[in-house]
Amino acid sequence: MKRLLLLLGPAFMIFIGLQVLESVIATFILFYSWLLAVPLLGRGIQRERFKVTSKAVMLGFGSGLLFFLFIYGGINWLHMYLMDIDQLRALLWEWGFSGRGEIWLVLVLLVANPILEEVYWRGHIYEKLRMEGSAKYAVLMTAAFYTLYHLLSVIPIFDGFYGIIAAVPVFIAGIFWGYIREKTGTITAAIFGHVLSDLGIICVYWFIIR
Repeated sequence: MKRLLLLLGPAFMIFIGLQVLESVIATFILFYSWLLAVPLLGRGIQRERFKVTSKAVMLGFGSGLLFFLFIYGGINWLHMYLMDIDQLRALLWEWGFSGRGEIWLVLVLLVANPILEEVYWRGHIYEKLRMEGSAKYAVLMTAAFYTLYHLLSVIPIFDGFYGIIAAVPVFIAGIFWGYIREKTGTITAAIFGHVLSDLGIICVYWFIIR
């Protein structure tokens, strides 16, 4: 029961913030508070998780660049088929993603999000699952539940079935970051890759949607 709560907790925070409170700011507060509090109340955030090696840097930046090109390039090319821009702007305005706080929300996505998500999923949760089973089990479980709450945010953004399709790259990224977490023994590569991936999302917002 406790393990299921840890796996579903982030999705529950996203659901409350976006679907119940209908606020991006409230969603960020609930979501990131959970991601930070759970590891701190557990074994803490151990320094060795952040070990930097040349292999981790290359894997992180290489994968991140590919994800950036896929996200920004793909949506820049296909956004007229995948989403209703006017409807999306109205939805983001309704969620509170506008005005002076906009730049701070962008910075949160670019800085806090990749670090806290990787500390939680490829750090805290991965280690717990790895003690219970194989690396494959830990990689698949973290990727699956990491993807779950992304569905709550991407389904309202994309038209129809495209919302579910849009979550597939998130699952692939989760698999890859879990794999390099296992191979390198740190979450550094995953953080680097995650930063560049989120930069692709920011560029989509800034240059296409906004």
